[in-house]
Amino acid sequence: MTELTENLTGNLTEKLIAFIQDNLVQDGDDLTIDATTPLLASGLLDSLRTARLLNHLRKDLGVPVPAAKLDPENFRDVATIAAMVAELESV
Repeated sequence: MTELTENLTGNLTEKLIAFIQDNLVQDGDDLTIDATTPLLASGLLDSLRTARLLNHLRKDLGVPVPAAKLDPENFRDVATIAAMVAELESV
């Protein structure tokens, strides 16, 4: 990865962490999101929250996620989501 790509991915990671913390973590949940928080294993990403995340990626970040990328491995944590989005942006 080039330094520019790493900076863009880092910025994207920060944006995704903020979105998930502010919009997907339920009030009262004692969960602080970081780049490696297991989103699926923790139960944070269910079907509704995943749909909200996909909508955010498409509408707010301008990166539609094709059906072929809707694999649980791509949504394991924020770092893997950011890597997938960076890959999709480069195509």
